[in-house]
Amino acid sequence: MKPNLPSKIVQTIGHLYCGLVAVIASFIIKGIDKVARIIISVAENLTGAKIILPEFPGQRCSTTPVYTAEKDILDEAACLQSSTFTIPAYQLIEKCKEVLKKNMGCDEPSLLASDFLFIFPIVGPLKKEEFIEIFSSFGMAKALSGSPNYYNFNVDPIESNRVWFTSRGQFKHTGELKFGPQTIQPTGKNIVTPPQVLSMSFNDAGECYKLTGGYSVDRTVGNTDGLGGLFGILHALGYTLPFPEGEPMKFSLGWEAYAKHFPIIPKLWK
Repeated sequence: MKPNLPSKIVQTIGHLYCGLVAVIASFIIKGIDKVARIIISVAENLTGAKIILPEFPGQRCSTTPVYTAEKDILDEAACLQSSTFTIPAYQLIEKCKEVLKKNMGCDEPSLLASDFLFIFPIVGPLKKEEFIEIFSSFGMAKALSGSPNYYNFNVDPIESNRVWFTSRGQFKHTGELKFGPQTIQPTGKNIVTPPQVLSMSFNDAGECYKLTGGYSVDRTVGNTDGLGGLFGILHALGYTLPFPEGEPMKFSLGWEAYAKHFPIIPKLWK
């Protein structure tokens, strides 16, 4: 049933009002954010408190795409066959699994290259020593029973020194979980993470020089509200971190205005 004229007018006013409030609030927040960042930048430069992060590593291996008879679909086997990388795909996958078995390489640091970087959506890049120290400190293996459930290992046909794989974790919090100075006592809670995509890139010596992950590909799965990595585990345990990146995604006010309220108005009058 289509809304009548009075209803259209009321709804139009409502959407217009909500959209304008969202736009004005968004503008104010952006202004405060920009001013704060300028002040922080000046203070960092004056006091020497500026933190300089390592640069992201560039792609070290590239294979020319080979296509199947169907348009835009790669012939993965042909791509890998034409690769000039020194380690075959099946061996690279085994090396990736070996790093996983050794607690992401923390239990056997020789599996990680000297220029290793850990790069997750929010955390990182962390250098080798930093990563081993921080990752080992959580005590995840003792704190969580269950498994991250790694599967779907495959070598990138375009970047043939890189292994992609998926995690779909199922855990129970049965031991002490350490996060910085805080120790989270066992809660007995079950944690189901969303499917997350990870990758390891290897050099010619077979050492992992880049580890990426924590990228949730379906936020409707599990009980972490779409958060990946440790952030998701903490949230499921009731220890959500106090900043937007550590919280479940929330749409910005600008999105609320331009994607939800304003587009509805012309539809009401069709």
